[in-house]
Amino acid sequence: MRLAGPGVLMFGVAGALRERGWHVEVAVGSDDLIERFTSTDFPVHVVPGLDLGDRSPVSMARGAAALRRIVRQSRISVVHSFNAQAGLLGWAATRGLGVKVVNTVLGAGKEGLLKRAPFRLIAVSDFVKRELIRHGVPEDRITTVYNSVLAPEHVLPGKPDFDALWQARHKDETFRIIGIAMMNGDKGQSASIEAFAKLVEFDPVRKFELVLIGDGTRRPALEDFAESAGVGDKVRFAGALTNVFPELDRAHVFLHLAPKEPFGIVLTEAHARGLPAVSFAIGGIPEVVCDGEGGILLPLGEIGRVAEALRDLSVDLDKCETMGWHGLERTRYLFMRDALGKRTEAVYAAL
Repeated sequence: MRLAGPGVLMFGVAGALRERGWHVEVAVGSDDLIERFTSTDFPVHVVPGLDLGDRSPVSMARGAAALRRIVRQSRISVVHSFNAQAGLLGWAATRGLGVKVVNTVLGAGKEGLLKRAPFRLIAVSDFVKRELIRHGVPEDRITTVYNSVLAPEHVLPGKPDFDALWQARHKDETFRIIGIAMMNGDKGQSASIEAFAKLVEFDPVRKFELVLIGDGTRRPALEDFAESAGVGDKVRFAGALTNVFPELDRAHVFLHLAPKEPFGIVLTEAHARGLPAVSFAIGGIPEVVCDGEGGILLPLGEIGRVAEALRDLSVDLDKCETMGWHGLERTRYLFMRDALGKRTEAVYAAL
């Protein structure tokens, strides 16, 4: 099962902390996350009031009581939540128990609700931190911990592996562009198809392919859009994949044109396989991709310039490779799951 952003981060934090010797138990509001956590041997509790659609006073009261029992029975020392509703429930459940409470903010546009939240906040990027401050949250209550969940087995370990992968990419006659995002709401796939169609217009002889990984309610409309743009035979909808890395290894460039992005886990995944990225310079993306070094960042909505950037990279695979190496080096330094564990642990220690 491929989790959405909050689930990915929750699972990543749990794994990173367990690797550092912490005992981790997981409380969820519905059955959606249970299989992923139980399959990796995390104790999981389904608690009323944690689901975002379950905010009734009765559910919240039952949930607080249930969480309080879990905290006492398992001798929990830190409650770490991943949305404001869960944070308030955790705070209410642990009052008087001496338990630390912290809430990670992924940047869902509700930063103003956290101005008076009675717990410390973790921002997944400096962009999110700035947004929290702009909405009145005191700066000294916020710590940035990058939303970095990459495990070592998903990252190219060194230059020989990187070189071997790029040798194969150089030999591929098809220039392959790839994007990863769920197909619910606007995640930038329409913009990617539009830019790709312009790229094909620039060079109708060259072999191009756009691979879109993900699924959701908008997929049929996106497939129709690719057909109407004249590139239906060149756009491959790969569906939701549990393992995206083989597809990343066959690509030359990662394309991500979401109109909003507080961080961008998918960009770290692309860099982990030595891919340069083309994206809009919005949100937390410039904290992941160094413009001109690990990829090309462009103003929001500049589809023509995106197509031109893709064209330039398609005729200069050496430039792609150089950018891919820079992105890989940056990812190994900043965005590994081990770094996530260390930085989260430091926040706990400072509470």
